[in-house]
Amino acid sequence: MDPLSIVSASFGLASGIAKATIALASFARDARDAAQDLDAISAELQALAAVLDALARSTISMSSTKASIPETLLQQIDATLVGIATVVEQIEENVQKYKRNKVFSKAGWAMFGQGDMRKLRESLEAYKMALSLGMHVVSVYALLSLTTRTPADP
Repeated sequence: MDPLSIVSASFGLASGIAKATIALASFARDARDAAQDLDAISAELQALAAVLDALARSTISMSSTKASIPETLLQQIDATLVGIATVVEQIEENVQKYKRNKVFSKAGWAMFGQGDMRKLRESLEAYKMALSLGMHVVSVYALLSLTTRTPADP
């Protein structure tokens, strides 16, 4: 995986996050009992979008300095992005499932939805932390490449 693939995957994922956030907001209007749970997931998605933006910027910065990101780090970031995409898809699927049947949505949400969404939110938190760490490592590599390329002052 090359750095530009990370950038394009980050932008694609940001689009998926925006779509999921809209679906969450729509469902929250229909199911008032779920609003607090959905707000927590929306906040996590927004925080994740901010980390994705920072990762994309750091990766672009690395590319412009011609510095290289270790392949193992690229693979870990890629695996994290794939995991995030899976969780975002599951969030959308759950929202659609509970939104389809209005009668079932309140009872179903109370019995199953809250627990399902809590697990998905916890997964998002873990992925966000992993991605944030990866972004910081990319930033360190960018900084190191700048210091090794800049002549030292006498």
